[in-house]
Amino acid sequence: MLNTEINTPAMEKRVRSAALAVLGRRRLQADFEHGQWWITDLDSSAQWSVHDCSRPAGFDFEQVTQGDED
Repeated sequence: MLNTEINTPAMEKRVRSAALAVLGRRRLQADFEHGQWWITDLDSSAQWSVHDCSRPAGFDFEQVTQGDED
C-alpha cells in the first residue's frame, strides 16, 4: 500500500507538513477522498493531488485546480 492510500491522523500530519514545505503556502487543508490525499489552499481554493515520490518529504503535489489568486 502506498503512503498516499493510508487514511490515518499520522499520515495526514505527514502529508500536510510536506505540503507546507513544498508548496510554500500558509493555510493548507489535507483531505482524504477517493482513496488518496488532496491539499487545498484555504486562501485561494487551489487544489493539489498528493503522490508518493522519492523526494525527502516523500510526497509530490500535482496542481489540479487553479485558485482565485493563482
